[in-house]
Amino acid sequence: MTDEDYFEQLKLLEYINHFNVHFALLLRRYKRFKEINTIGNNDIDVITYLDMIVVQLRAMCIENERYKNNYTVQILLRKVGEDSLADKIDDMLNEEFYDGSLNVNIRTALKIIADEFICHYDNFDGENQHRLSLADIFMNKLRNPYERTNLDYIMKTLFDCIGEGLTIKMKGESAEE
Repeated sequence: MTDEDYFEQLKLLEYINHFNVHFALLLRRYKRFKEINTIGNNDIDVITYLDMIVVQLRAMCIENERYKNNYTVQILLRKVGEDSLADKIDDMLNEEFYDGSLNVNIRTALKIIADEFICHYDNFDGENQHRLSLADIFMNKLRNPYERTNLDYIMKTLFDCIGEGLTIKMKGESAEE
């Protein structure tokens, strides 16, 4: 291994360590959410955990492509040579989430909830009043155990891809070794 390869590996390990800080927090929040979430429970703790999870999903999965060093799942997977797993997450995010008056995929639903209702308070007066109802619809769909593209589905896809992708392989080693 050359010095350059060694330093590249160190940078990658540092990136993985920093990513894991965020991922571990997401896992802890999701675990707690699963413990307290029940159908019909609209307690502030349930809503708060769901809000935090949505914001973390937004930050960890949906990023402008020009930010190549942010800690997104897809960037991490591509850094370790697992492009197909990163694509699998992108495919999941592009799946249909809501087919009401407008077609919305999972990516757009998470962005609408996080960007317009949690992190920013967009104006919903006049012609934008319908956006307020969308947030409630989307949050309920995420919590609904009978919806296919709910929070459990999103999290399982992430867990599966990250778990498979972070089986660290050194250069020259195959996955079977």
